[in-house]
Amino acid sequence: MTYKTILISLITGFLMLVTTQSFSQNTPTKEKQKQDQEAAKEKAIADEHRLSDAKELKKNTKADARVAEANAKEAKRLNKEAAYAAKHAKRAARMEAKAQRTRTDADMQAKKAAKAARKSNNN
Repeated sequence: MTYKTILISLITGFLMLVTTQSFSQNTPTKEKQKQDQEAAKEKAIADEHRLSDAKELKKNTKADARVAEANAKEAKRLNKEAAYAAKHAKRAARMEAKAQRTRTDADMQAKKAAKAARKSNNN
């Protein structure tokens, strides 16, 4: 019976010793809590910095997109003007060719008329 009592006391003491060590290891110290809080603050500051960088990048990207869109509109307008000028130049070239043919035909008719007038004067 004394062995049982001693054995139970030893086992109980051993279990108490083991559990108190595990509890003392699991509870964070004030220094550990302070380090964790500082790490959380640094992480929050880093997150805010990344967020502000992302917002700035988004703003810059939108501005670049607006500039690119304006440049595209200007290029489209210039392309239309160039096409319009080319169309009018082609039309002017056709009209000039037609005027040249008309002048040539008029010169030929004038020569024929002069020749006929000379012929009729000679007779």
